[in-house]
Amino acid sequence: MAESSRCHVRQRPDAAEALRAEHFDIDYWRDRPGFVAIAGGRGGSVRIALADGDAVLRRYYRGGWASRLLDDRYLWLGKQRTRPWREWDVLERALASGLPVPRPLGACVCRDGPWYRAALMTAYLADTETLTQRLEREKLSPRDWRRLGALFRQMQAVGIRHSDLNSDNVLIDSRQRFHLIDFDKARVMPRLDDWQWRPLYRFQRSLQKRGQTRNLKYSDDDWQALMDGYES
Repeated sequence: MAESSRCHVRQRPDAAEALRAEHFDIDYWRDRPGFVAIAGGRGGSVRIALADGDAVLRRYYRGGWASRLLDDRYLWLGKQRTRPWREWDVLERALASGLPVPRPLGACVCRDGPWYRAALMTAYLADTETLTQRLEREKLSPRDWRRLGALFRQMQAVGIRHSDLNSDNVLIDSRQRFHLIDFDKARVMPRLDDWQWRPLYRFQRSLQKRGQTRNLKYSDDDWQALMDGYES
């Protein structure tokens, strides 16, 4: 995130400190207290310490074939249509609906000609691990799977379509409470229709794929319990 670029910063009005474009550069935090690299995602994310508390800083990177050509660049179509601005708005909608998602703390887009680069800060969810990590150690109860299915239904009932629903984007804490993260490219849909099944099947495939490579404690009965919770 270059200061010489034309940068736009967004943060909460009650923030304890003013954020600048440099604060969205991972290298800015690398030698500061509280810096922890977080595995997962292209380029990963990092945990940092803000005056408001710990946060997760995530840079936006392209995936698939586009990553070889554009890496972290996106076409500029106006600030409101940038990735972090859209993700921020979805998170705010989710929070207003009572969904367990991280609170957005800061966003930054830096324009360079027809392209922009971007990053997002969200509140760090302490005492959590990914569902993948939990299932590597132990099974969840049928009741837990039903609660997760009900949570997916609640998210979709308020019109939120998660574009990358997988077992790494579901967190679980020591009190068995679930949290949903990574709403990049999520969309707000006008009503429930057939669109809701694709994210669910994507989640199912993630469990099956990770189950084969990482020996997750997961079975078809668990999926049925999740669907029972979703459809109840």
